Amino acid sequence: MNPQHAINRHWWDEVTPVHVESAFYDVEGFLRGNSTLGRVERGAVGEVSGKRLLHLQCHFGMDTLSWARLGAEVVGIDFSPAAVRQADDLARRAGLDGVACFFEADVTSAGRVSGGGFDVVFTSFGTIVWLSDLEGWADTIVANLAEDGFFYFLDAHPASMMFDESVATPTVAYDYFHRADPGLEASGTPDYANPDYRIQSPSRQFEWAMTEIFGVLEARGLTIFEIREYPFGAWRHFPDMEEGPDGYWYRAAGEWRLPLLLGFKAGKRSPLAA
Repeated sequence: MNPQHAINRHWWDEVTPVHVESAFYDVEGFLRGNSTLGRVERGAVGEVSGKRLLHLQCHFGMDTLSWARLGAEVVGIDFSPAAVRQADDLARRAGLDGVACFFEADVTSAGRVSGGGFDVVFTSFGTIVWLSDLEGWADTIVANLAEDGFFYFLDAHPASMMFDESVATPTVAYDYFHRADPGLEASGTPDYANPDYRIQSPSRQFEWAMTEIFGVLEARGLTIFEIREYPFGAWRHFPDMEEGPDGYWYRAAGEWRLPLLLGFKAGKRSPLAA
């Protein structure tokens, strides 16, 4: 594992037990039947019953298992051994261990997972910002995608990652394009799921522009399609945002509407091909 990812893996190993116990993730609610999937990803991915789905950077498996409840046979991979252990335990507690399995792997070097040939390869929310290398990421996607399958991506829009999250007026604080030197987060930062917990591990984060994300997939022969930009987010990106009834976060009425989420699909075959 490259040194930057090793630092980030240690960060995720530390926060995973905090997340499992947090109200933010609400594991007990999930075990009672709540889904962690939003209307955007469910609508984009569509019917999954009887399909094989690979979830990249799955953390401790709540989204993965939510897909399993919709009828998919799921595999989740994550580089954090603590997260994979918790995912295995959650699958058992939810009675889904027969249709779900989890593997510890760095997504940039995982290769072909569990036989490959997945109908859907899925990733969402807080993923590639942790990766120093998208080429290996793209290789893993291609290695596991069925010929007629698709990759679905949903995450913070790269443009939204430029802004200072501490002020309501959009203020540029970060580069749009990738830089080799990462953003550094020192120890002592509050955890996003439990702000009372101060994370002792440092972390490294990386910006990736839309053209860089698309380009690395296109270079491996994938066709990008169904590109969607959304003026709402999956978390409070600015202090003035409020959570809507649908679970997404919206800016105050009258404020500039910004692209806060990016979703798209990619496949080995163009959807326009005869």
